[in-house]
Amino acid sequence: MWKGAISGRTGRGRLLTIVAAAAMVGGAAAWQRPWADSVMTAVVSLSTDEQGVVSTRQVRRLFRAGGDAGAASVVEIGMREWEGERVLVEVRGSVARRGVKEGMTGYAACAMEVVEATGERPVEFVGWQHGGEMNLHVGPVGSPAYRLEKSEEGRNPPFVYSMKGDLRHVVEVPRGARLRVSLRPVMSGDLPARPEPFVPEMRRQGRVVIDRQQEGSTRRPDVFIYVIDALRADHLGCYGYERETSPAIDAFAAGATQYMGALTPTTWTRPSVATLLTGLYPSVHGAMHDRDGLEEWPVLLPEVLHEAGYGTLCVTANPHIDEAFGFKQGYEQFVMRRAGTAGWVRSQAESFLAGRGGEQPVFMYLHTMEPHDPYTPRPESRRRFDRGFPGACDGSAEGLSAAGRVNPTLSRDDIEHLVDLYDAEVYDADGGFSDFVQMLKRSGRFDEALVILTADHGEAFGEHDTLSHGRNLNVEEMHVPLIIRFPGGRFAGRRVSDGVSLIDVLPTVLAEVGARPKLSYALPGRELPRASSVPKAGRSRRFYAELSQFGGNQLDLVGVIDEAGYKRVVDVSAAPRETAARKSVGLWDTGADPGEERDVSGMLPVRAAYDEQLIAQWLLEQRQVRRGLTGGPAPRVHISDELEKQLRSLGYLQGTKSAGEGGTGGTESGKEGARPGGGRHSQKLR
Repeated sequence: MWKGAISGRTGRGRLLTIVAAAAMVGGAAAWQRPWADSVMTAVVSLSTDEQGVVSTRQVRRLFRAGGDAGAASVVEIGMREWEGERVLVEVRGSVARRGVKEGMTGYAACAMEVVEATGERPVEFVGWQHGGEMNLHVGPVGSPAYRLEKSEEGRNPPFVYSMKGDLRHVVEVPRGARLRVSLRPVMSGDLPARPEPFVPEMRRQGRVVIDRQQEGSTRRPDVFIYVIDALRADHLGCYGYERETSPAIDAFAAGATQYMGALTPTTWTRPSVATLLTGLYPSVHGAMHDRDGLEEWPVLLPEVLHEAGYGTLCVTANPHIDEAFGFKQGYEQFVMRRAGTAGWVRSQAESFLAGRGGEQPVFMYLHTMEPHDPYTPRPESRRRFDRGFPGACDGSAEGLSAAGRVNPTLSRDDIEHLVDLYDAEVYDADGGFSDFVQMLKRSGRFDEALVILTADHGEAFGEHDTLSHGRNLNVEEMHVPLIIRFPGGRFAGRRVSDGVSLIDVLPTVLAEVGARPKLSYALPGRELPRASSVPKAGRSRRFYAELSQFGGNQLDLVGVIDEAGYKRVVDVSAAPRETAARKSVGLWDTGADPGEERDVSGMLPVRAAYDEQLIAQWLLEQRQVRRGLTGGPAPRVHISDELEKQLRSLGYLQGTKSAGEGGTGGTESGKEGARPGGGRHSQKLR
């Protein structure tokens, strides 16, 4: 009816008005559409250490939020040119409103596969992120990623994204491979308040099974572990030192198996010895910080041997190895005296043996303090090694602290003076070890015994702007002597060039004595090789190390030596201190640069990223193991005033004492009992 009323100019005017109104509405919708649409921009780049960036692909996609956002854009890149090489794949992406210059509104989620002749292999972005529930390393390592919850169910790999807008992974390129990268936009508003971190599938860890019976004897061998605190390997004659610091140790090495590349997984006493006795890395056994103690759950070597019928003794002159920190587990007798001499340690061992018949095998852990600072050698030893250099530092704990254990204010002559004092103490330690060996021979316990000589860590003399130890993970603090005399003198005179670690000591002892504990966790170490060998093709071994913040150390370091001998150390402190970490963090080619003097991380960014990827994966595995064994951080030990005084005298516990600290401890204890620890250890081993 109204159509008929429209006629002439009046009708045409009304029609134009309606059309104009519709146009305005349509125009308004068109004007609003750019604000409703968003753009995902992503760049996929490949680079190698030799050529730098070798390929770049860019993806730019317009999509309507809430509409087609679920569809993925796929990029494929051929990789034949880099077969057998390591290629760093980096994905950088974000989502922004169309027409808005600033403000990111989402992320580019990514799923990646290497496609080869045998099929598709998922690429998992590996990143370490501190979970907050354990005393582990704080800062991120590798390429931390979050799982996109809306990705296809069961997709492998799932779509992941980075809060920083970039993901990276180092791929070892197989023959005839190509890379497939799927990209999907995800809006910030669609993400959960607490996104789920992506954790790659953990590698299977084989349980160490020791089933070799002791050969040629019905009696298990005696076992003696003799630790010389702070003894760096390269200050011994048998490791190539030009000064005559170690005649007795050199003679012992000539009749034993010497491991030329032995490493400690950390560079201060408590976590190092805990690793030696548990066979676990520090972030699993948990004794990483200055007030951390060992829990009851890790099975210690003395517990295994006590259950196997051994008489067990611990004699230590270092208060870090105190019963207050959980080290008494498994010992019939435990004796600690701060700064007790090597002669005192030997006398305690001799007294223990004097009260025993020859039928029962014995295990002894003996820990001497020379040449740990303060450097106070005997006067005759000091004269023997004094080259007449003036010294602004007298080698005392106060003197070292005043000089600065990090970035010390000492001349080269001052450092040489400290080296003279240190070498004199090494000579004193050598004399103490000589007396111990002679005591074993007199007692008839030497010939068929397993005797292990090692150190908990080395010592620094300014090589990387640090003094003493526990400040870095460089070679001067990590390379330790490891000399093993097997029962009957087997394998005497052999020099093993393969890298080994203190994590290997426990499985080696278990294999030698034929003990087979049933552990609820896998041991990362292995029975040590008896002769120099070339690793089989396709097999490699990596070594990890870590150093937590404790005492005066403000760095939180994690490192790896990879299968090619490159060493990468990263600082994962909450607030990294660039000055202190200047020479302690980097990438070194330990084959070409054994002193770790030239940081090549800037020259080899792909290798550096690859090693960070290894570190991130390893930390995730460590966390997985610890989560399966304990619910939280290591117990905080209540340190007595006397024990705290002893630790401070050695340069530890530089902070203030925590409120409420107290408890038991002491300078010496020697309580004996037929069942160490009240009998709970037998339950731990089942």
